[in-house]
Amino acid sequence: MEDATPTYRAAAEILTRGESHRVWSLIVTIFGDLARGPEDRISGTALSRLVGLMGIKPEAMRVALFRLRKDGWIDSQREGRGSLHLLTPFGRGQSAEASPRIYDRDRHFPDTWHLLISGSGEQTGRGQLESFLMTGDYLTIGTQVVMGPGPLPPDLRGLAGVETNRWSVPDWVQDQVCPPELMAQYRALEDDLVRIEAILAGAGDLPTLERVALRLLTVHSWRRILFRHPDLPGSFFPDGWPGEACRARFCSLMELLPTVSLPDLEAAAVIPESV
Repeated sequence: MEDATPTYRAAAEILTRGESHRVWSLIVTIFGDLARGPEDRISGTALSRLVGLMGIKPEAMRVALFRLRKDGWIDSQREGRGSLHLLTPFGRGQSAEASPRIYDRDRHFPDTWHLLISGSGEQTGRGQLESFLMTGDYLTIGTQVVMGPGPLPPDLRGLAGVETNRWSVPDWVQDQVCPPELMAQYRALEDDLVRIEAILAGAGDLPTLERVALRLLTVHSWRRILFRHPDLPGSFFPDGWPGEACRARFCSLMELLPTVSLPDLEAAAVIPESV
C-alpha cells in the first residue's frame, strides 16, 4: 500500500484484513463504479495509483487487465506514452445490470415469478437448466427445478415452465439461500461498515484518491457478499437476516464517500495532494 493517511489506513485495514483480493474482480468494481459510460476512460496512471492504495502491485494489475481484455470486459487504447482503459459494450452492459442491485437503497421485486422444470431424460435433463443458472438470477430448488423473477422467458429450451404470484418459502429453502456462514458474513460486514463510519466521522476530509479508494473497497466488499446469493425478496431469507440493515449501512457510507468525476480523479492522480 502506497503512503496514505492514518485515517485511510485504519479504514482500509478493516475491509482487507490481509485478504488477497482477486485483482481482476476488483478492477471490474473500479470501472463499474467510476466509468460505466461509453465515453468514460481511466488512465493507466490513475488506475495504478488507485490499486496501489489498495495494496496491489503494478504487475498484478497488468495481469488482471490482460485477463479482462481477453474475456471481453476491458479495452485499452494508447495515448502518448501511456494507456487509457475502458469498459467494452459487454462490460458496460454487465455493470449496468448489476448497478441497481448494488447501489439502490430500496430493492423492488416483481409480483410474478416463474419455475423452470427439467425432465430426467438425456434431452430434458439438468444440463438444460445450466444456461439459466449462469445468469445468477435463478434459485435452485431441488435437482430439477429453478425459480426466477418475472414472466416465463420466451424460449424454454424444452423445459416445463410455470408462472406464479404466490409462493411459500419453508425453512430449508431459506437456509439454502442464506446458510449460517453467509448470515455471519453479513453481520461481520455490517459491523465493519459501522466502524468505518465512526472512523470517518472523527476525521477530516480525505485526499481525493484515498476517498475514492476507500469507496471502491467498500463497494467491492459489499458486492462480493451480495452476489453470493440470488436477488430475492426478504421472505426467502431466514429470520434475523441482516441483509437489509447491511444495505442501509452501505448506502449511508456511500453518502460519506461520494464518487468523483473522472477529470477530478485524473487530476488527483497527477498532482500530489497535501493532507
